[in-house]
Amino acid sequence: MSTATKAPYADALAVAQSLTERLRPGVARGLIAGSLRRRKVEIGDVELVVIPKTEPVADLFGDLVGQRSLLDDVLADLDLHYTKNGERYKQFVWQDMPVDLFIATPETWGCVATIRTGSADFSKWLVTARKYGGACPSHLRFNEGRIWDGGTALATPEEQAVFDALGVPWVKPIDRIGGQWSRADANVH
Repeated sequence: MSTATKAPYADALAVAQSLTERLRPGVARGLIAGSLRRRKVEIGDVELVVIPKTEPVADLFGDLVGQRSLLDDVLADLDLHYTKNGERYKQFVWQDMPVDLFIATPETWGCVATIRTGSADFSKWLVTARKYGGACPSHLRFNEGRIWDGGTALATPEEQAVFDALGVPWVKPIDRIGGQWSRADANVH
């Protein structure tokens, strides 16, 4: 498959599952997100959200000096050619399909999983202030994979916590497509 075309759902899911299996030794928690999670008929790319497994790193005297990501080791073994290779986001091609890999933490999991499941319109609605037609109360803001209330990051370890923080009803991933989620908007005060 050319990276410029879309793949049928079943083919893209097989690619995502293949990559997920290869990443498993370095992943503490993972989710196939994006259009695959929303069960679109045609898929343009694979989006994965992961929390890496880590192990402590000690100095010469045995003092803990940090954590090492086991995901980095797994990715290095795959010999990928990255188009983007940041700390929280990596982009590459796997089995002829574009992949977006979003790296979360237990603290950012809920927000990252919700936003990266999409759709783009749904995610934009979530992060936009209510006064502009979005779901986000004016005293909250999204930043760095978290929801902030002033200087305090809210706990959003799961997607449900994101919806609760915004005060909007849960929307199933399959319903997070253009127009269908707007029924939740009617319940926002």
